[in-house]
Amino acid sequence: MVEVSDEFSGTICSICYEALKPITEDLQSITICGHVFHELCLLQWFEYSKAKKHTCPVCKQGCKTNDACRLYFQSVGDGNETVPSQKSIDFQEDAGVLRKEVKLLEVKVSGLSSQLERQGKELEDVTHELCACKKQAKIDIALKNEALNEKATLQFQLRKKSEELEKSSFERFRLEERNMALAKELAALKLVSDVDLDEEDILKLATLGNGANSKDTIDTLKKSLVLRNKFVLQIFICFTEVVLFSIETS
Repeated sequence: MVEVSDEFSGTICSICYEALKPITEDLQSITICGHVFHELCLLQWFEYSKAKKHTCPVCKQGCKTNDACRLYFQSVGDGNETVPSQKSIDFQEDAGVLRKEVKLLEVKVSGLSSQLERQGKELEDVTHELCACKKQAKIDIALKNEALNEKATLQFQLRKKSEELEKSSFERFRLEERNMALAKELAALKLVSDVDLDEEDILKLATLGNGANSKDTIDTLKKSLVLRNKFVLQIFICFTEVVLFSIETS
């Protein structure tokens, strides 16, 4: 127990800035730093800072709720004062206990209300965020489906173009072969019919589409030579017949 002097009446609670009355009020002290406050004020301080780290309201030193302890004071009574009856004392003590319990419950209710309000706000924020995520998910799914459809369309078009290109390449190759065959036929015909061709022209026409020493070139020259001989022979026969006819008629 601590004896109370007249000097204590000048002290105040640093939370509510009201005077500290150790005889009629419950006081608590933070054991780490020794600062004294009204019990209800300190409890309410801890309730409001529940989501944060607890600190001393005066020196801001870190502490826990277990570091707060109640202070008990003993007053020096005046001998001239009248001692109240035991019944009156019991009644006042019961009323004081009830008032303290009511205030404690009010502090707890206030703290729980604040906590419930914070949790409600957090729940509302989470709900809004969830709705936003669902909307974004729908948008992402729609974009993904659109991209897949576009990919399938492009793949179909690519496959179609590849088929067209393959068909066009085959047709071009066939036409090139046909043109080469016609060119060879024309060259062979010219080798047979044109008697004014020199050696260089004959070689060019014979090697058309073939190498200079290839078997195809040699075959072309042989065939052309045979046909050319036949052609010359026919001309010679015709010329002989004409000469003989001229002699006979003359």
